[in-house]
Amino acid sequence: MSLPQDIKRIKYLPTAFVIFGATGDLAQNRIFPALFKLYKSGLLPDQFKVISCARTKHTSQEFREIAERSISEKDKEKFPAFYQKIEYLPLDVAQDLNLPALAQKIDSFEKGINTCPQRIFYMAISPAILEDAVGNLAKNNLHVGCKIHNNKPRIIIEKPFGQDLKSAKSLNNQLAQFFSEEQIYRIDHYLGKETIQNIFAFRFANDIFESLWNNKYIDHLQITTAEYVGVEKRGEFYDKTGALRDITQNHLLQLLTLVTMDEPQRFEPKSIEDKKLEVISSIKKLTAHEVATSTVRGQYEGYLREEKINPASQIETYALIKLAISLKRWQGVPFYLRTGKKLTGKVTSIIVQFKPKTHQFFKNFWQKPLPNHITIQIQPNEGIGIRLVSKKPGLTTQLEPVDMEFCYKTSFDVPQPEAYERLLLDVISEDQSLFLSQKIIEESWKVIDPIRQVWSSGNPPLSIYKPGSWGPAQADKLIEADGRQWLAPILTICKI
Repeated sequence: MSLPQDIKRIKYLPTAFVIFGATGDLAQNRIFPALFKLYKSGLLPDQFKVISCARTKHTSQEFREIAERSISEKDKEKFPAFYQKIEYLPLDVAQDLNLPALAQKIDSFEKGINTCPQRIFYMAISPAILEDAVGNLAKNNLHVGCKIHNNKPRIIIEKPFGQDLKSAKSLNNQLAQFFSEEQIYRIDHYLGKETIQNIFAFRFANDIFESLWNNKYIDHLQITTAEYVGVEKRGEFYDKTGALRDITQNHLLQLLTLVTMDEPQRFEPKSIEDKKLEVISSIKKLTAHEVATSTVRGQYEGYLREEKINPASQIETYALIKLAISLKRWQGVPFYLRTGKKLTGKVTSIIVQFKPKTHQFFKNFWQKPLPNHITIQIQPNEGIGIRLVSKKPGLTTQLEPVDMEFCYKTSFDVPQPEAYERLLLDVISEDQSLFLSQKIIEESWKVIDPIRQVWSSGNPPLSIYKPGSWGPAQADKLIEADGRQWLAPILTICKI
């Protein structure tokens, strides 16, 4: 949503919000808390019904008590008014069990408010059953819309969007049989974070930065998503997926796209989509030789002892890829994308390293130039930092790096919405600006599939790294061979 009137309009959009997989972690930890916060802020439609669906048998009252556990203690006294909007229906969407009862519940809501509600289906279910689930929605005519105005339902799906290009196309073919592209919302929660959205403002509303945003001034970019936890209870899923497909294919490539795209002509989904697609389709595909020399795959020590992991697994928990973009603006600029589990800390950041320049005026005051860089930090604390050079106080001239920071939590005296709050609100208001198109997903897989194929042959070899480190030693060697070093472990901004 881009304008205040969009928020006002939402109040008058009667909505039936159906959650499949309502008893799962995603629904309980993300979706219900986000809906509650939107309700508490007065941002949900006045006529709003949540129909929660899962295989487990519960009454609506029993499920409301389960959903209440996801709400903070201080808000529980306000919860009853919200949970009266929640109903529960046991069904199996993949096996087509009890779906006619869902249609009846939606029809009952429609009759009760005496108007046509928009219908939103959130598929918070396993990717393995998604295609069957979509087919069963259509089998029961749930894809058609309400009877009065025949408005078109929307469907929300979570990553992964396939396991490769072929499966991504197969999933889309199933969706496209029953839903148009305008009805499909492919959600990547990273794109709902304030700092990600602020990339547009930072670049395109500040002339001092955009004029430097090219290969004349920028040396390279580092994009990092690090986690200090392991696979935890996701072993069965993770051992079939790995870091490259779980994080790099979606989160990291999307961050790369947003930070390198040209300015869209208008602040609207189609213009933004065109510029993102221009970048992602211009990423050079790695040859087998380049995969061996420009990527690193690692696995943390102890991974094979995790629950539901193949004891001979070669799946990576760490992935580093070095990419290039063929657009004129970025020719010659390398992009280092890395992600890993069981690393030193939790951080997601984009670091823009500017080219070092030896200024004649200060040539006798440093052994080598101290280059400037900009850090856009998405987590743990959202903000932007700029590394500058300053004279150290004293009677002699000594230069040292200093940091300037902008932090959301300290700069604005307003609550910072969670990513899912923004994204769910956008679905209700039919705004696809922060969601992924099928074209972008397919172009992402075209970048990842060649790497995955070479890795599956054992090249480069899987490197074992110690938990609590910054990953395999080979990752340091790769960037150091280019005359560079990792910056994310050194600078974590907004320590509040």
